[in-house]
Amino acid sequence: MRIAKVLLAAGQSSRFDGCKLIANVGNNKTMIARAVDVLQQLDAGAVYVVSGAWHNEITQALKHYNNVEIICNLDWQQGLGKSIALAANQLRHSDGWDGILFMLADQVELEACDIQQLVTRFQNNPTRWCANYGERLGVPAIFPHDDFDLLITLSNDKGAQHLLRESGGIVNCVLLNKASADIDTVEQLNCYTAKQALN
Repeated sequence: MRIAKVLLAAGQSSRFDGCKLIANVGNNKTMIARAVDVLQQLDAGAVYVVSGAWHNEITQALKHYNNVEIICNLDWQQGLGKSIALAANQLRHSDGWDGILFMLADQVELEACDIQQLVTRFQNNPTRWCANYGERLGVPAIFPHDDFDLLITLSNDKGAQHLLRESGGIVNCVLLNKASADIDTVEQLNCYTAKQALN
């Protein structure tokens, strides 16, 4: 099955002092580069990165990467749903996609093996699959091709969670506690990098 891999990275990082996506998260790796690395480990297909507020910074950080396509969301201020809709709209015109995987660029504790759990289950049962954080459902999530038309209707801050919680469709989930860890502030980044240094 062909699954499009989409990294959502259009936000402003309003609680961070600057662009968090180019911050070093260890091993001289930026946050955005680490996320791309995780998705590239899944298969040889392209990684689609939806940029926005920090488009130039993201483009520069990924300039040496192969097989990465950057989709610029000029309406990034409208929220996460707009980024999802933009990516789905672009990908639905490409033949052969069985599903679309969404991941947030700041989910710094996720590894390829975590995402692979979702991919494997989707391959065996091509319906909606998402992470269960223990208290709620969210991304990373995979939506089947039949959902593409629904995805492009998203707007504002109604992102994937809106579909997972309120659309009434069947949603399967995998317990991925690490998916709940993201970076919003400099303090959170410092705690994360300090923990990484001890490992």
